[in-house]
Amino acid sequence: MKFKLLYFGDILVNPKKRSQHISDIRMQFHPQLKKLLEHQPWDNMTKYMMPNATKSPITTRHVGGIDWNPIITPNLKLLAELDIQMMHPEIVGLPHSDIDNRVKTILDGLRCPQNEHEIGDNTPRDIGPIYTLLDDDHLITKLTVNTSHLLSTDIFNPNISHKSDTIFMLIDVNVRVAEGTLENLPFMV
Repeated sequence: MKFKLLYFGDILVNPKKRSQHISDIRMQFHPQLKKLLEHQPWDNMTKYMMPNATKSPITTRHVGGIDWNPIITPNLKLLAELDIQMMHPEIVGLPHSDIDNRVKTILDGLRCPQNEHEIGDNTPRDIGPIYTLLDDDHLITKLTVNTSHLLSTDIFNPNISHKSDTIFMLIDVNVRVAEGTLENLPFMV
């Protein structure tokens, strides 16, 4: 089962307020994942998510007073393979393009916070549950990253000046089933 996620924005390597930066990244993925759950077979997952969950295994995490609904979760015995296409305004191959730390930052933005210290002050608390791709990044079984030069950021928003930290990512997500159960049967396609 495959789908794509998009990200456009800054990926800071060592921000002073890391949890707030990660929260901004999570909030770009949240509406995409929420929309995904409106379509077959993903809409089957909503019965495992609180506050209206009707079946076990419950996948919702309660961290810092917020309900987090991960899509890939060990409760449903799902795993993820990620293929990341990363385009940035820096010339590829120059020493200041820090790919490994950018990938770590984006992976943190794809998972649920593990404790309340990982939730930024800017995380909205009044929008209902927040959707994340992963319960935790240990559920990633394959990761590939391809980088290339982003020739122009004007196609995204010509009125915003972009810095060298601005990145466009296309993330191909391949959901795999670790062990077949009745709950994850729709995802065995």
